[in-house]
Parts: sequence; structure tokens; C-alpha cells
Amino acid sequence: GPKTAEVVAAFHIALRTGMRLQEALAAPAGFDAARRVVTLATTKTTGRAQIPVGRIAAKLLARPAFTVDPNEASTLFAKLCRQLLITGLTFHDSRATALTLLAKRVDVLTLAKISRHKDLSLLMNTYYRESEEEIAARI
Repeated sequence: GPKTAEVVAAFHIALRTGMRLQEALAAPAGFDAARRVVTLATTKTTGRAQIPVGRIAAKLLARPAFTVDPNEASTLFAKLCRQLLITGLTFHDSRATALTLLAKRVDVLTLAKISRHKDLSLLMNTYYRESEEEIAARI
């Protein structure tokens, strides 16, 4: 139904931005297309936050506000995974995927600004998966 479609859209937003479920659902309402920045009134770790987003995320965020609430979205996501015979996937996995991909394009301080992590060593050890050979090729 339409609410399941909203959950799918929120998952795509999270895959491009590294936002948590509740943040992705709130993001279209706080999106400033001219600046390509999402302002969230509350987040899990920092309270108010401003999150820069890329071009594709900006296209995904240019949509009406979501009507599904986080609890219902979580239930619908689990139901959708069951219907598609996907096991072990959580909505939060989209955050890890997004941050791993972003880590290939930005430095750890920039990634921390996007993800709102306070612990840089966690970011470096979890999301920067570049091999020594890959680093050597860049320098």
C-alpha cells in the first residue's frame, strides 16, 4: 500500500544519507533544496542537526512529508523483508551501507559531520575499509 511505498522511499533516503529511520521520515519536511541541507529538530545523539546531502539524496528528499510514523514504518519494513524472503536485514543496515560508501568519498571529519558520530575512532575502524594498497595508489 501507500505506507509501504513510503517506507521504501525512506529506505532509499537512508541509503543515500546515512540517516536513521526516524530521521529519514522527518527529512523531507526539513529539507532546504537550495542549500541541499536537511535540518532535523531532534536526533538520537545531537538534538538539532543540519545534515548536508548529495545530489541524488536531494532528488529523493524533494517529496511530500511522510505520513507513516516510525513504529509503523519499522513494522512494515520487517513485513516487506519477510514477503521478499530477505532475512537478517534491518532498516539501520542502510545507515552502515551509506556511511561505508560515503567513506570512500570524504575524509573522517566530514563523515562525522554527516553521520553525527562523536567517536572518530569508531568511524575510522568501522566505515573506512580501504586497503593499504588502495591508499598507496591514492598518495
